[in-house]
Amino acid sequence: MSKKQRIRMAFSCAAALLLGLACMALPSAFCTLQQARLLQTTHARPAEENALSSQGRENGLARLLYDRQFLAGSTPEWDSTGWQPLEQTEEKQAQTIRAAVEQLQSEGLLSDTLAATAYALLEGEQADIRKTALQDAAGFMRYEWSKEADSLLLELGPGGEVVRFQWSGASSQAQAAGLLEGYKRFLQVTEFSDWQDLSGEDGHLAAAYSPAAQLYVYALDRGGVALGAEHKTTEQVATATNEKEGAE
Repeated sequence: MSKKQRIRMAFSCAAALLLGLACMALPSAFCTLQQARLLQTTHARPAEENALSSQGRENGLARLLYDRQFLAGSTPEWDSTGWQPLEQTEEKQAQTIRAAVEQLQSEGLLSDTLAATAYALLEGEQADIRKTALQDAAGFMRYEWSKEADSLLLELGPGGEVVRFQWSGASSQAQAAGLLEGYKRFLQVTEFSDWQDLSGEDGHLAAAYSPAAQLYVYALDRGGVALGAEHKTTEQVATATNEKEGAE
């Protein structure tokens, strides 16, 4: 084989090798390009009958609770399988609960007497207190501390939003109607003008529902105190109302 033929063959091999490497790199480059394109794309929320209103989307709490159910499929039910143990020290749990109690007390949603009883529970002999700390897929945290007749349940959003508080035990507390209005101000949801009164006839349960926010907010003053905010569709509220009326 002449020198010219050997050079021509070497060039042919090199060209074939470069072509092969380019072909191998194409799928990787294509995937990288597609991934970058997907990350830069704003995905529209699928249209659905129960989509949150534009006013609801502008409210932080309404959007948070809606997305919790829509994106994570989480529900506020205690026995929901979506709750998992929260990796947090008992000291940190106590600090978190105390901060929430102090916040509610400062807003007038908890009486000084009730708050003092709650602090006593947090500062009592830890070995005698039953404690549970859970977290769901959307980042909500739930704490339950109890001792004998006193029981405290607290549920917080990812940003520390108090979406549920329940104290079972002795208390000296304002009436439910006043608590509900104060809690709505605390949650910053008074901007909605379509609140429907769903309060109980005995006066111990004060509740309201906003279709625009898809928010159900309640306050209970019997056997302690309970405050809560949940996402509910208009269909869910209508069904619950009809079932209640049917039972009566």
